[in-house]
Amino acid sequence: MAAAVAARGGAVGVRRRAARAAAPGAARAPRARAAPRSVGAVSVWAVARPQGARGEPRPARLAIRTAAAAELSVPEPMDGGFASRVDWQKVRVGVSLAGWFFLNAVFAIYNKKTLNCFPYPWLLSWIQIAFGAAMMVVAWGVKALPAPKIDMKGYLSLVPTATLHLIAHVSACACYNFSNVSFMQMVKAAEPACSVVCLALFFRTRYSFKTWLTLVPIIAGVALGSAKEINFSMIAFVMAMMSNVACAFRGVTSKQAQADLGIRGINLYAAIAIVSSVLLLPFALLVEGPHLAHAFADAGNAMVELGYGATASAFLPFLLTGSAFYHLYNQTAYQALAEMTPLTHSIANTVKRVIIICASLVIFRNPITPLGACSAAVAIGGTFLYSLARQAEEREKKLAAAKAAPPSA
Repeated sequence: MAAAVAARGGAVGVRRRAARAAAPGAARAPRARAAPRSVGAVSVWAVARPQGARGEPRPARLAIRTAAAAELSVPEPMDGGFASRVDWQKVRVGVSLAGWFFLNAVFAIYNKKTLNCFPYPWLLSWIQIAFGAAMMVVAWGVKALPAPKIDMKGYLSLVPTATLHLIAHVSACACYNFSNVSFMQMVKAAEPACSVVCLALFFRTRYSFKTWLTLVPIIAGVALGSAKEINFSMIAFVMAMMSNVACAFRGVTSKQAQADLGIRGINLYAAIAIVSSVLLLPFALLVEGPHLAHAFADAGNAMVELGYGATASAFLPFLLTGSAFYHLYNQTAYQALAEMTPLTHSIANTVKRVIIICASLVIFRNPITPLGACSAAVAIGGTFLYSLARQAEEREKKLAAAKAAPPSA
């Protein structure tokens, strides 16, 4: 009985193969695979098959693959599900910005206290930059962080960015030395205006009328606040504006360095710090080197007199701690820059200044007039309007590009 059934099945199979061979039009076509549709925690593929040799339609098959097997897929957020890739990018940017704001506020306080004891901005700038570079070299050496693959040609290509970096830092330290923290941060709030003007003049970047209009309250607030500043210093104002211009260009060249060298974030900043420390050392020794012999002894005594430490020997750990904060806040800043445009980075930089101004007023109790506070608020409010205008401009560009794009087949 079983042998008869098997024989009949074999004969049927032979007849079917012969029929397909005799009808070329009925040859089996390749299966068409549709795009995956994500449903909850599973992905479903509909596999469509052509009609059989006899013309009868064959049912579609459903291939079900669980999300655990989808190693390269990203789950879509549905009813409280997992965050998408874009959401995780926002989380990374938010964490970097929070760390950047906090570390920069702490560094600003440390930096002002250090300059009260050690009024040598060139030497202090080199120590802070070189200390951060040494931290990164050690991290690379012990394999705590993967070292970037940069040859000598790559380091030489960073000279423009490193030059802008050291100019921005030295001028900022000089501004701290000649004025208080709140005044310096208020003038630095004009960095977005400097970015727009510099990018428009030197890189032919075009901005909407709304963007230009938002620069009015920024410039007016900084100008009025500077005029009514109790401890106004023209040297401090010029140094802060020089730092603004250098930061504007540094944001652009840093983005270009990311594209040219293929590195970003902390490794990019570390490479810039290494080149900056080499470039800055001879200038620091030339300008303030003769004071180096008694600078540290006087700084320790001044630290005790101002109440920053119990003994004069505490100055060196205090100096290195401030240098570590400088490196860490720049590290988080470059991590944020890796996910943002230079102009958006400038906006975040301005928001950060609000935190620093408030912290400095609490720590140093610097006097500030009501008009000065209103001027700072106007400047900072202008940066918020500027941010909204830039976002609207970017959306309009994307919509225009989408309309101009040819329809897909």
